[in-house]
Amino acid sequence: MNSDESRTKKSINNIIGGLMFKLIALFFPFIIKVVMIKKLGVQYLGLNSLFTSILMVLSLSELGVGSALVYSMYKPMAENNIDRICALLKIYKKFYRIIGVVISVIGLMLLPFLKFLINGTYPKDVNIYILYLIYLVNTALSYFLFAYKKSLWEASQRNGIESRLAAFTNAGMYIAQILALLFTSNYYVYIIFLPLSTLIQNLIRSVMVDKMYPQFECRGELEKGFIKELFNKIKALLGHKIGSTVITAADSIVISSILGLEILAIYGNYYQIINALIGVVSVIYTAITASIGNSIVVSDDNKIYSNFKTLTFMNSWLVGWFSVCLYCLYQPFMKIWMGEKMLFPNYMVILFAIYFYSWLVRRIGLTYKDAAGMWEQDFWKPYVGVVVNLVVNIILCKIIGVAGVLISTIIVMVVIYFPWETWSLFKYLFKRKPGEYLLKMFMYLAVTVIVALVTDYLCKCINIYGILGLMIRMLICMLVPNIIYLMAYFRLPEFQDGKKRALNLISSKKK
Repeated sequence: MNSDESRTKKSINNIIGGLMFKLIALFFPFIIKVVMIKKLGVQYLGLNSLFTSILMVLSLSELGVGSALVYSMYKPMAENNIDRICALLKIYKKFYRIIGVVISVIGLMLLPFLKFLINGTYPKDVNIYILYLIYLVNTALSYFLFAYKKSLWEASQRNGIESRLAAFTNAGMYIAQILALLFTSNYYVYIIFLPLSTLIQNLIRSVMVDKMYPQFECRGELEKGFIKELFNKIKALLGHKIGSTVITAADSIVISSILGLEILAIYGNYYQIINALIGVVSVIYTAITASIGNSIVVSDDNKIYSNFKTLTFMNSWLVGWFSVCLYCLYQPFMKIWMGEKMLFPNYMVILFAIYFYSWLVRRIGLTYKDAAGMWEQDFWKPYVGVVVNLVVNIILCKIIGVAGVLISTIIVMVVIYFPWETWSLFKYLFKRKPGEYLLKMFMYLAVTVIVALVTDYLCKCINIYGILGLMIRMLICMLVPNIIYLMAYFRLPEFQDGKKRALNLISSKKK
């Protein structure tokens, strides 16, 4: 088996493991939200979203250490340089212990300000400070235990093992939480399973990694020049971490502080679907990052760019299809799941679909940047994006409500992030003009708009509602977009290359 097929096979295995985890993370929370509303009330959903978002911001303390260290492991892992990997593992462990302390300290300092992040009322039968501390313990716990060991799976292109472990432990946690809500109607009992699951997952990971990699342990020292270079990468990664976290976490905090917990709960329901789809697609990005990092080390420039074009095409098809499904199926599904009272207006559906597309259509480029360790080349991009996003977010949220939160993010994605990322990627990695790429991206967008309009028209012709109507619309969304995409793309070199890779993989599987 050649190196391309080996990388593809590992990526497929990682994707399968990741999808197992994401399907569990997709299925159970829908059940939990329904049970929570019936047993506790809608405000608890808002609290859940708020605390999760606050602690996402606290996780900025990770500073991108994980990404920088895993990137540094690609080459020694490919060369089987055991001493180098052991030294990297030692500094990784040290960094994570420091991060755990920083998260704990900053998290405790935020305690007096919790009430200011909630506009209006919140449940009076719980202590929000105790709940927050439980969330904080869960966030800090893995940093003090064995989270650093998963870097060995990532660097050796075996992310699928981590995903299967997370799927197993999270499934147990979700089942326990559902039972806690049904039989106790007590939020404290419900939430205590969160840190318990994190503890179990980290202990199991430690045992598994030690058995798989007995040759790797925390020992040895790294040269000062490398540590200085590592700090430069971490400093650059901090900005990128801030950018992605503010866009995903600050929205909930802004909505809670300006519009209140009930609006945040409705937004959280819609965003959960978006987040679930982002999670499913992100499985692919996570699974292929190590393989891309390996190919960048061993392949020539033309081969790297050819692979990039094929992956960009496949990603645009997948993301476009999911965006069309969101556009056509959002409201019918929400009516069945949460009822008429928990619906946003239809224009919000369009904004969510655009939000999703603008967020993910650029992710192959970001995956290549991460795999190549290119975090310094667009150092100022996330800082500019954060300032614009926060200012526009707050202004528009006060003027037009929750729609302003989505519009501000779309503006940042389209006007700031995508052009800046494209420029740095083509200048420093591919070393060529981005004209061909931009033309293809515009074509992919135009085709997706046409696909969305045709599919939406056909779905609106269906006068059947409820579960049967949703299933018919789902069938339309499965068939029509992909047929149109196939008709539009089957002559493209990227399509032929992707088909060839798929056939080679199937052939190797049979052998």
